[in-house]
Amino acid sequence: MNKCLSFLALALSMSPASAAVRDSVVMNVAGTDVSLSEFRHYIDRNGSVKTEKELGVKDFAKMYVNFKMKVQAAVDAGIDTTQAFVNEYKAYRDFELDNYGIDHDYLETTARRSYEESVKEIGDFGLINFASISFVPADDTEAEAQRCHKLADSIYQALSDGADFPSLALKYSNDKYASRGGDMGWYSVSMIPEGIIPFIVELKEGEFTEPFIDIDRICILKYQKHRDLGTYEENRDDIYEWMYSRAPLMRQARLNMAKKYSGGSNWNISDPDSIVSYMYENMESVCPEFGNISREYHDGLLLFEISNREVWNRSQTDSDGLKEFFETNRKRIKFDVPCFKGMVFFCKTEDVFNQLEEALKDRPFEEWSDIVLSFNSNEPQVRAMRGKKENGIFMKGQNAYVDSLVFGEGSFEPRNGYPVTHVIGHVIDRPEILADDLSGITERYQNQLEKKWLKTLHKKYKFKIDNKVLKQVSLK
Repeated sequence: MNKCLSFLALALSMSPASAAVRDSVVMNVAGTDVSLSEFRHYIDRNGSVKTEKELGVKDFAKMYVNFKMKVQAAVDAGIDTTQAFVNEYKAYRDFELDNYGIDHDYLETTARRSYEESVKEIGDFGLINFASISFVPADDTEAEAQRCHKLADSIYQALSDGADFPSLALKYSNDKYASRGGDMGWYSVSMIPEGIIPFIVELKEGEFTEPFIDIDRICILKYQKHRDLGTYEENRDDIYEWMYSRAPLMRQARLNMAKKYSGGSNWNISDPDSIVSYMYENMESVCPEFGNISREYHDGLLLFEISNREVWNRSQTDSDGLKEFFETNRKRIKFDVPCFKGMVFFCKTEDVFNQLEEALKDRPFEEWSDIVLSFNSNEPQVRAMRGKKENGIFMKGQNAYVDSLVFGEGSFEPRNGYPVTHVIGHVIDRPEILADDLSGITERYQNQLEKKWLKTLHKKYKFKIDNKVLKQVSLK
């Protein structure tokens, strides 16, 4: 039974007191009630997320309060009324509707019945895939008839000589299959017109008929492939694709679901199309499961947009704020392992390196690459390797050359053609400037912006958690 239908059946069978427990308000955030089922849905969707500590129900409650405050901030900012939001949310809702607005039990029954009927019809014969080249004479004159017969004979001869069937079909056919190279699809024996059977009965895969007349057109048919029907599971996707293309069948599937949701009352609506329309327009209320999913996506979109404005974009564009945050916190930031700040150089000779070292002395790091290039203006003399970040940071354990030459650990093989290997730079255990950071200063700044934002939201919006109702929630 559909989960939504099971929920409704259970709700109808419950006493008023027990039904009230399911619909109890567990919290109110910014003037909006949060039902117990909504909060349980949130925990079900997020309860498996790994965190540094084990989360309890009260932790989830605090997280949901923060979440709903952010959503309310997005609503107050008018994000939910923008055309971009409306379009994206509608597209998602429309996509999900058929998961809940269609009687899938009815479709499955119909699909299996269609398969069983096909088995009876096809039997041991299986299915054949035909292709055709066919055309209708332009008029009833003898001259046109002779022209068409000559054309058909020439096409047949070309095919016999190895010409490509799809190409000739595309060029000469004037039937509905021409645009797909003559491919007519799959046929069971009962689908093949009796008048054609004599021309194809002796064909084998890959063979084609001589030109023949079928009512008013000249035809050449090719027996392309043969296959057995296969199991239901092997054909299920194709059957469903066919069912989804049948408007009357899908209309019935939606009407069936609407009748289930309404408990047979049809919401006192007599017109079938109106019953379905009412269901789709009110799906959030007629199916609580869909209501939770729809709300989750709706609020998730709002959360993303408002967080982008208040935190993520600001951390990327507020360079002054980021620099100030770094300067304030730089003494607290330390690398997990020592780092080398500089470059690794591979030189033809020791003399080349000595010249390079002298040229780089007292020059800013950002100019080093250009200086290296100048040493290679006539012929290659030196190659350089820089680490991550703008100022060339190598973490210990990250590079064999640095580990050996700087930290005295391990060994390395000289680069082919450049036997002299040296480093220029120094070891650091914390970033000297913002560009040195390998420990996520931007992420730390985002966290600070998030905390400040939440403080502002908690000052602006009120919330209340009903702990008695909260006790009804348990983590799986």
